[in-house]
Amino acid sequence: MNVLYIILPIILLVSLMLDYLYEMKEKNSLEIVRKMGMGYNLANTFDSFSYFEDIETPEEQIRLNGNIPPNKEMIKKIKKYGFKTIRFPVTWMHFIDDKGNIKSEWMERVKEVIDIIIKENLYCILNIHNDGDFSSWLIKGMEVKDKYINLWSQIANEFKDYNEYLIFESMNDVYFFEYYFDYTTLINLNQAFVDTIRNSGGNNIERLLLIAGANDELGLTTSMYYKLPIDKSNKLAVSIHYFIPFEFVLSNYFDPYNWTDFDDIIYTDEPNLVWGNSIDYYQILEDFELMKSYFVDKGIPVILNEVGVLTEERKEIESIREYLYILFSLSSDYDGIMCCLWDTSNKIFGDMNFYDRTNDIWYDEKIKNNFFQISRGKYIKPKDFFINTTFESTDIFFNFNSLVINFENKKVLKIFINARLTGVLFVDFDLTIQTFNKIFDIVQIDYRKENIKKQYDGTYNFIIDVSRIECYYMVEAFVSWGMKYITLNNLTLEYEESFLSIDYKSLKNAIYNYIY
Repeated sequence: MNVLYIILPIILLVSLMLDYLYEMKEKNSLEIVRKMGMGYNLANTFDSFSYFEDIETPEEQIRLNGNIPPNKEMIKKIKKYGFKTIRFPVTWMHFIDDKGNIKSEWMERVKEVIDIIIKENLYCILNIHNDGDFSSWLIKGMEVKDKYINLWSQIANEFKDYNEYLIFESMNDVYFFEYYFDYTTLINLNQAFVDTIRNSGGNNIERLLLIAGANDELGLTTSMYYKLPIDKSNKLAVSIHYFIPFEFVLSNYFDPYNWTDFDDIIYTDEPNLVWGNSIDYYQILEDFELMKSYFVDKGIPVILNEVGVLTEERKEIESIREYLYILFSLSSDYDGIMCCLWDTSNKIFGDMNFYDRTNDIWYDEKIKNNFFQISRGKYIKPKDFFINTTFESTDIFFNFNSLVINFENKKVLKIFINARLTGVLFVDFDLTIQTFNKIFDIVQIDYRKENIKKQYDGTYNFIIDVSRIECYYMVEAFVSWGMKYITLNNLTLEYEESFLSIDYKSLKNAIYNYIY
């Protein structure tokens, strides 16, 4: 037999593998996330778990929350609505032993779903999900490091020949605790995850790896204590769950949170049932700018791999539509940030229900159409309404007749107060202003206008010059005397430098037809 018939195919195969690895290496993290588009979570299936009943077969776990196993037809339908990425959350604890060895029947079922997703040319994010639940094994941190490495080593070897469409996510929502959040444990395990995947060879050398944020919370992950792993391939993204503001997104109507003060007075935190005022919009814009400056501008994309709203808690449907529309529009408009919808699918066990995967029915047609249009690039682009300004205002009334603006590293020159005075002929306008200097010390300013003569009840403007005072992080104005005669309407700050804001009213008007 001519040895060329044997050698040439081998040379060709090796050449193709090297070419593919080179192609994977040439694509950086930002380029991959750009292609990932909108994401969708296969929630309440493989991620289901129970501490109260035995789960003996994969089928029992997959159907525990009332959803059917993902199949080819289901994945095709999800793709049809414009989603290019499917996050596949998997809980492993019912099918691994004390050392993290995975039972073959569970790995086979996981592989079946991944194969379906990849064959549809969709990106697939595979993770370790509820194994990090507050009472599960991964919460033990460094005690179970070897088990964690062994688990990821098996997953890495099983899928090392899969192409770039498969992405590994290190863990999910794990709150390591030692007095405060234990960043050291998170950083150590994230590094072990990266090293394990890279050392397994194959396409894992250049695969995009999604690194868990600190409890996947924005605030904890943008802390100075959070550090990304060292990665010789420089192919990382950061995972954050975006459920902000909590009062609208996650607060329960039927089971509200109660708390008791030191006087044994019980308070109830009422949920917000509506969303969409100017403060809500500014909050999202500030958060996206924070992610951009903290990660994206440094070449690290951010995947908001769980976003959504409680749908069974009497939240206003127009507000749910608007929240999702702006969130997915912003992530589509920002280079290097993408969102994955968390959808529990059925209303038997679910709390965020948008699309009935079993019967191919969207619970709200507007939400379905909005996703489809955004995926095609046909949507109101929030960046078209960005403006550079030196002024920032709030007109939201807070408790105890106070108004607050939070900001960072902008020098305030003047504070403008708009207030309504009522009820008496002469009134003393008494305010206390609190702010923070560069080292986070509180700076307090007392502002007093005595004997303001009023011919009638009316609205007045007051200007406070703070240009000689260090005022860098927050301004709160509150009435310190005469509260029943004074109502604060508006607080406006003039800054030394320009900052990014939005034309809120124009953007709100532009999206009106998409919501109603």
